[in-house]
Amino acid sequence: MGSEHDGVMNDDAMKSRVNDDANDGNDGMNGNDANANGAQEAAPATIWDVAAAAGVSPTTVSRAFRQPSRVNVKTLGRVLDAAKQLGYRSESIIPREEEHLRGLLALVVTDLENPVSAQFARSIQRECAERNFGLMVCDTEEDKASELAIIKRSIPHVDGIILSASRLSDATIRKVAQVRPLAVINRIVGGVQSVYADDGDSIADAVRELKRLGHQQVTYLPGPDSSWQNGLRANAILTACKREGLRFRRTPCAYPVGERSADAFAAYLARPTTAAIAFNDDVAYAFMLFLEAHRLRVPWQVSLVGIDDTPKCEICTPKMSSIRVPRRELGAAAANRIIDRLLHVSDGDLTPIRMQSEFVKRDSIAAAPASSMM
Repeated sequence: MGSEHDGVMNDDAMKSRVNDDANDGNDGMNGNDANANGAQEAAPATIWDVAAAAGVSPTTVSRAFRQPSRVNVKTLGRVLDAAKQLGYRSESIIPREEEHLRGLLALVVTDLENPVSAQFARSIQRECAERNFGLMVCDTEEDKASELAIIKRSIPHVDGIILSASRLSDATIRKVAQVRPLAVINRIVGGVQSVYADDGDSIADAVRELKRLGHQQVTYLPGPDSSWQNGLRANAILTACKREGLRFRRTPCAYPVGERSADAFAAYLARPTTAAIAFNDDVAYAFMLFLEAHRLRVPWQVSLVGIDDTPKCEICTPKMSSIRVPRRELGAAAANRIIDRLLHVSDGDLTPIRMQSEFVKRDSIAAAPASSMM
């Protein structure tokens, strides 16, 4: 019985079938057969007929049905169109290879306790389920060595891989992409399908609003240096502050929340500002609690903005202003690009998919205090 997952093989299977290509197409070569009345019926279309109609070799036709992953998408389309027009019955001479597609993707995230990772997993799982794929979710716990080990263990069991906020180098990611179809979320890697949110405009909106409220300095509470997003966000805040004439400060790394964030928050307290923007909402919420413990109130003494707009922003007090990232859309786009490639319905375009974030103003920002903290 056929499957929508037909046509994807592993390397060993592909090698074992190479010698078969030259022998394909021998069926249906006996010329015209006579019917019961002695009349001549048209011979069924052969692999050579399809090849001539599509302008390719018989070997290419054979490969289009046996190993479509090895055929250019446009060529594959011509072959399939020609076969359909000629009534070529490939299933009668070429067995299908659906057993070589496992129907499983791997999603590798940096921290499943972060609601962002959980929401990515849910959106990707929904897309996979709609297209009859399963999803395996792996948590690296912010450990680069663990991330690579998890990927290596996953490769034999999955058809494609999605990396969310990967901490691996571009070179390492490209090597993985040579083994399995791969997409990265919230990262741009040349030669790899990249899906990301551009926070630049929304961060500029947040800084502009802080200036309107009378703030003159902004502190950034950053994430890990290995985070591509962290660099993007830091540069966006710095650029926006320069444009608006605000002073920019930066603490040591504040994520993951814990010992690192405690050191970063202490550094802020040594040189406080009236406004702060955090790497993500987890950092922002922890910073809000830190300020309260030191008798500094948000937003009356410190205005605070998070990034990601997780559900926490609506339930904390005061409600957190944040940068809303389109996580569901990012996850769905990554899953669909990988599955399209596995099912040979994409043209192989690896142009990065860029989506816009949005600044959401809530109660955690207010006018700068009349008496500066500086």
